[in-house]
This record gives sequence, structure tokens and C-alpha cells, in this order.
Amino acid sequence: MSERNDAAGYLGWFFLGAALGAVTALLLTPRTGAETRGLLAEQGGEMARRARELAAEAQGRAGEWIDKSREVFEEQTQRLMSAFEAGKDAMREEIRRGSTPSHG
Repeated sequence: MSERNDAAGYLGWFFLGAALGAVTALLLTPRTGAETRGLLAEQGGEMARRARELAAEAQGRAGEWIDKSREVFEEQTQRLMSAFEAGKDAMREEIRRGSTPSHG
């Protein structure tokens, strides 16, 4: 899980750097103030759209992970209950054998 968190952190820093680079390039390019504001608004809208897409994708993956975790938990619980029942049955059988008199 730590590797996933590290990868997500690096990806976040990458996007932040890309955004800062884009803003810097827009500000340093010779344009009128109105043109620059228009480009910033356009780029800001695009970045917001992309951020929403990434958030929706991450939410979908988190939901998948939760569902998968729930399935695994239910399977393990079922196995544990089956093993417990088998143990109880084996104990009852041993008690039954031990209470019957042996002939020999």
C-alpha cells in the first residue's frame, strides 16, 4: 500500500509541476492582458475538467477495491466458519468415541 501512496504522491507533484510550468509559460509569452486572461481561463477550465475526471476514476477504483476487499473478507469468514464447524464435529465424534465402552 505504501508503494501506491508514493506513486500517487509523485503523480500529484508531476501534475502540480506541469500546471505551474503551463502558467509560467502563459505569463511569460508576449500577449495582451485580455489574451492571457482568456488563455488562463481556458487552461484553468481544462485542468479543472481533467481533475474531475481523475477524481471520478480514483473514486471508481476505490469502490472496486472496497468491493473486492468485502468479497475476500466474506470468503475468509465463510472458510473460518466451515473450519470451526468441522472442528466442533470432530470434537463431538471424539467425545462419542470416548464415551462408548471398548470391547477387547
